[in-house]
Amino acid sequence: MGKTIAVSNMKGGVGKTMTAASLGAGLARQGKRVLCLDADAQHSLTVSFGISEPSKLPVTLSTMMSNIINETDFENSAPRRRCGALSL
Repeated sequence: MGKTIAVSNMKGGVGKTMTAASLGAGLARQGKRVLCLDADAQHSLTVSFGISEPSKLPVTLSTMMSNIINETDFENSAPRRRCGALSL
């Protein structure tokens, strides 16, 4: 059974992105399967994993949510990418 870890705080500048990136990378190094979702409009978590232009990604959290809401088939719509031990 998987576990969910959420990193949240209403205040900015408290280290949410760095905490999420460090947790994700550390767990991936231990062989855990990790999914990091970047719901921030600034895409800081995505950039921290080496994606320099997140707005140019063909599939984003926004497009996936739109597909679900519109009941659009999105099988194979999310290309997989590796960043070290992380799957992006």
